[in-house]
Amino acid sequence: MRVSSPKDVQKLRKSGADQKGGAGLSDWAANQIEAALATEGKKSAAGTDKKTAKATGKGKTKVLSGESPGEASVRLALMAAFGDWQRGGEVVAELMPFRTRRFRCDFALPRWRYYIEVDGWSHHGEFLEDHHSDRERGLFFSSHDWLPFRVSHDQAINNPGMLVDAIAAAMQFRNPIPRESLELETIPHKHGVWYRLQVLG
Repeated sequence: MRVSSPKDVQKLRKSGADQKGGAGLSDWAANQIEAALATEGKKSAAGTDKKTAKATGKGKTKVLSGESPGEASVRLALMAAFGDWQRGGEVVAELMPFRTRRFRCDFALPRWRYYIEVDGWSHHGEFLEDHHSDRERGLFFSSHDWLPFRVSHDQAINNPGMLVDAIAAAMQFRNPIPRESLELETIPHKHGVWYRLQVLG
């Protein structure tokens, strides 16, 4: 199920409550996603972001240029839960954390050294070379103390709350870097903007 309305969130809450052991969308994650949907709805009604966004199938979830529906769903959930870096929050889209390699991640929480990848089959599993490249990149991130959070395209669309809950739980085990010690360099790209991370001092 694509999470694009409060009704979808309620269905996920109910399906979790119906399962033994309480698996499903937590109340905290559901509340965050509902808040994000409300914000997106207001923006859409006001006609903002028309130049940088286009509607997907049913016209409810905004997809930025070059972004898959799964990435759009994850972006919505992450921004609602942890906030946009540009507005004082934690989340950066399209981040290149290293100077020595041009590796880029779909989303990151740089103060926590967490990165998020939405793994669609067409880009991450169709060719053996891509598979090996992904493993190399993952090892490089891990060797620099970056913790990966990888979700399939299906998980990204149907249950982004699971990702949000996992990140929130992991935050108990790591101390964030002070925000003032990090700086983002803007890198224009054909699909918008990428960011390169610089650690100061």
